Amino acid sequence: MPSNTAITVPNWPTAGPSSWTACPPMSATAVTPSSRKASATPAGTIAAPGTTTVAGYLLTRLAEAGVISVFGVPGDYNMGLLDAIVARPDLGWVGMATEQGAAYAADSYARQRGLGALVTTFGVGELSAINAIAGAYAESSPVVHIVGTPALSTRGTGLALHHNLPGNGYSQFAQMAAQVTAAVADLRVSAAPRDEIDRVLRTALRTSRPVYLAIPADVAGAPVAAPACPLLATGQEDHTDPATLAAFTREARRVLNDAASASVLVGHLASRYRVTAQVRELAAAGGLPVAVLSMAKGDFPESDPRFAGLYAGAASAKRTRLAVEDTDVLITVGVTLADTVTGGGTHQLPQAGRIDLAPGYARVGGTGYPGVGLGQALAVLTSAVRGRRFPDQADLTSEAGTSTAATTAADPAAPLTQEYLWSAIEQSLRPGDLVIADQGTAFYGAAGLTLPAGASLIGQPLWASIGWAVPAALGASLAAPERRIVLITRDGAFQQTAPEFGTMMAQGVAPVVIVLDNGGYTVERVIHSPSAPYHRIPSWDWSKLPALMARDTIMTAMRAVTGGEFDAALLTAGGETGLPVLIQAVLGWADAPPLLRDLARVLAANDGYASN
Repeated sequence: MPSNTAITVPNWPTAGPSSWTACPPMSATAVTPSSRKASATPAGTIAAPGTTTVAGYLLTRLAEAGVISVFGVPGDYNMGLLDAIVARPDLGWVGMATEQGAAYAADSYARQRGLGALVTTFGVGELSAINAIAGAYAESSPVVHIVGTPALSTRGTGLALHHNLPGNGYSQFAQMAAQVTAAVADLRVSAAPRDEIDRVLRTALRTSRPVYLAIPADVAGAPVAAPACPLLATGQEDHTDPATLAAFTREARRVLNDAASASVLVGHLASRYRVTAQVRELAAAGGLPVAVLSMAKGDFPESDPRFAGLYAGAASAKRTRLAVEDTDVLITVGVTLADTVTGGGTHQLPQAGRIDLAPGYARVGGTGYPGVGLGQALAVLTSAVRGRRFPDQADLTSEAGTSTAATTAADPAAPLTQEYLWSAIEQSLRPGDLVIADQGTAFYGAAGLTLPAGASLIGQPLWASIGWAVPAALGASLAAPERRIVLITRDGAFQQTAPEFGTMMAQGVAPVVIVLDNGGYTVERVIHSPSAPYHRIPSWDWSKLPALMARDTIMTAMRAVTGGEFDAALLTAGGETGLPVLIQAVLGWADAPPLLRDLARVLAANDGYASN
């Protein structure tokens, strides 16, 4: 497998296709008819100088975009594609236990590197992955889902082919995929596959959303012209309508000039569209307080004196609510106001004094400015506030950098509690750590931590599919090998995707794995009927899992029942051995972090349940 440390991730433009120079369209006759026999060239081999195969062309483009690990599960319809992957020295194949796990890993990988890729087989494989692809769509993660489909030569025989539905159609799964992807293509040699591949990949990079490529088994090896120019060539100016940009600039300046205070609220799309550095420049230029939603935790330095905390509606700290709700102008950057990140919809954002920045669209008050990109809008606002000091700017950052996690309990011999656990985890984190937390107890506990410099938190609160975090930790480990991965998951979530723990260990990565063992689905317990039997799950001895699933890997596994035992386990995890560590943290089944309890009360009311 290629080294993961010598790759520079391209800084792809995100303003829109107008800023790109694309390759000229390829004529369908650019390759001679005699070379179009689907079986003439094995996938991944070069037929002649200046040519490649359909699979080879796609893989070249993926590598160009910074992809060096491709996830997936083999099947007879995709093995030609897999041959092409393993033949390339610049790509590594990561065989996963399940297609869903492969898509979760590709999702996390894309968040770190800008693009992820997985390969599945037709029907059973792609449908196994579609939940995870839908999650990538909901959370704006650019994943390329490559599906090996039945050979064209076998489709017209009248024979019912395996993995298909009755009726012998071959487009129904692509139609399903179209509902959760930004672009779909079913490649044919006669329809200029180079153009289709480039179109789909550009869409993934431009929209930060998953895309779908179906490649018949006998098309993967068909010869096509090799790439003649970069997938995306920068250098042109953005072609946003100048009048629209000028109108946005005038109105934004007017609103800011009339304001006595202004603040910033950051969402996850700032990171997806690579503008977090510009957010920091905006804050510095105007001395603006910056709050973040949980999906953007770590995207603004928490040690910065302008950091105003985590905003979660009514569950927010006072200083954070003042910064977000009681300001003349609130600038939102890449924000999605979902129930799971706004305290169940308890947010109270100002309406009149709002400047909303989204990918390809800006709004000032009630007026929209289509085509104005995030980067453009942030540059305008930075210029507008530079050197200005808002006269009524309250001291909203006096508590910045202080933790919402409680102080570690005094008695380390007492049973481990959520309160003790999160305080201990916070103290154990290092600068640059990447904390990956599963939905529920893990994510909402981690959201309350104060992160050291360069550390960040990623989760999946919008799609909220439990089990995401284990394969996501593998994807992140391969995408960012220089960072220590701290995986925090729950027993119920871990059981959903436990086979991928074995994949993780087989890949030789070294995360710190903390399993919150509280005997079931606590996230649901705090919403409704905590003692109901459907919240319970089978009890696993997590500390013995490494010996079962990773027999050839040296891994330290510990079980912590008291606070002192958990402290000792974290001390071991903080050592310099470079080996993976698993900590089974045994907690009370009704114990939950405060942020989760606040959210659960609102969700229970929204769902029509009586309070517990």
